[in-house]
Amino acid sequence: MTTTAPETKPAAPRRRTVHPRLALALLALPSMLIAIDISVLGVALPQMAADLHPSATELLWMNDIYGFMVGGTMITMGAVGDRIGRRRLIVICSAIFAVASALAAFAGEPWMVIATRAVMGVAGAAIMPASMALIGRLFPDPKRAVAAMGAYMTCFLTGMAAAPLIGGLMMSQWWWGSVFLLGVPVMVLTLVLAPRLLPEYRASAAGRIDVLSAALSLAAILLLVAALKLLVNDGWSWQPAAAAATGLVLGWVFVRRQRALDDPLVDLTLLRRPGVARAMWILFLTALLMGGTSLYWAFYLQDAQGLSPLHAALWLLPSTVAMMAASNLGPWLGQRYAPSRVVLASLAVMAAGFASYALVSTGRAGIAAMVCGSVLTTAGIGAAFPFLMNEVISRAPEERAGSAASFVQTANEIGIATGLVVLGSIGTLVYRTEMAASGGDGSWVDGFRRAAELDDSALLRQVQDAFTTGFRTIALVGVAIMVIVLVLQTVRRRVADDPSTSDTGA
Repeated sequence: MTTTAPETKPAAPRRRTVHPRLALALLALPSMLIAIDISVLGVALPQMAADLHPSATELLWMNDIYGFMVGGTMITMGAVGDRIGRRRLIVICSAIFAVASALAAFAGEPWMVIATRAVMGVAGAAIMPASMALIGRLFPDPKRAVAAMGAYMTCFLTGMAAAPLIGGLMMSQWWWGSVFLLGVPVMVLTLVLAPRLLPEYRASAAGRIDVLSAALSLAAILLLVAALKLLVNDGWSWQPAAAAATGLVLGWVFVRRQRALDDPLVDLTLLRRPGVARAMWILFLTALLMGGTSLYWAFYLQDAQGLSPLHAALWLLPSTVAMMAASNLGPWLGQRYAPSRVVLASLAVMAAGFASYALVSTGRAGIAAMVCGSVLTTAGIGAAFPFLMNEVISRAPEERAGSAASFVQTANEIGIATGLVVLGSIGTLVYRTEMAASGGDGSWVDGFRRAAELDDSALLRQVQDAFTTGFRTIALVGVAIMVIVLVLQTVRRRVADDPSTSDTGA
């Protein structure tokens, strides 16, 4: 079926001069808050549980519903922004986020926290793709766009890294509701300044949102993510299998419907544009690896090495700093060297990080190998991500930039969840194989807990060795996957360097 791209134009003439850097700062501020809200609740959950008396299921939903709704509605909200106006959507959802945050702060029942967190997740899912799409409009020069994307990601990563510290400080001074009130002034500021600082853009000839497509995408993503979480928490059973099967079927129906519609929610023809499918695969695979290996960091430092939570957090701090620095260094290098070469070098650094993970041990030297690996992997993805993200968004027609940004973010979320299951399962299989000789079973979490309860140093040593062997195994899997990623990028660089092509992306 052939489709005609909708005629597009700015939604309204801008009466004020847009200052790109001020606008970028305004876009980055709510992104930092959205990142903080992903993980800050973990600090407040113990006090919330004592005050609200939720059931175990309610407690789980209080923590997870925000991330579920961000991932599940991002595709739909990206398309909504393309249609009604990206600045308009940011303003509306900033107001919704502020109101929901205030209601969550004073919630008196668990269901109120769950409901308001769900609303915050939908609002956050709308703000992020609209913001990333506007970056391309603010910075039409590709090199400046990559640098701006790097600055945006730095703010997002800063929010994720600072969330536990911010939450801890607020909890030490006030009650658990204070972690929600943090969002109110930030979103009010966005609400006030966005009409003054941000340009507006929407596809003037775009059709209505296909409600069935929106429902299919939401259901498919939620079921797949839920299935992956169930596999991580409970192992293989009929519940995650049924959820995954249903999610895959709904996803297949969603794809078929997008191909049949004249004005689809997601334009799948974007994947046929030069470099887009490759960039999407690299983003998915690197997200898979980061999601799977980050699961092992805290367990390795605290249980295999016996460090306190504070000391473990301090050892992980260099990786956070490296990622934030690299997300700015990569675009800076991209202005001096070919972007494809910068991305290739960044991915090679990431591969070296997984090779470093393969050297971990239960001795103190293993900490150095783990920290070195975490620094190299996070720096590598931090430097490459702005180029890969811009590669996808810049290839999309301007009227679908928000939809493209949401497509990338959704693939990233699914990649992280898939990594938790795939690499987590491989590590668990190796652990059980190592423990089989002594009659041990279950996961390493059970093993560490049993060794602590029995105060059995010999058992603890055995569990530590088996866990570390599993960690080294998934590190080797990571090296193998990174070889595939490097081949993908090497082929891309040769195409980019071919004088017969006009493609100059990452």
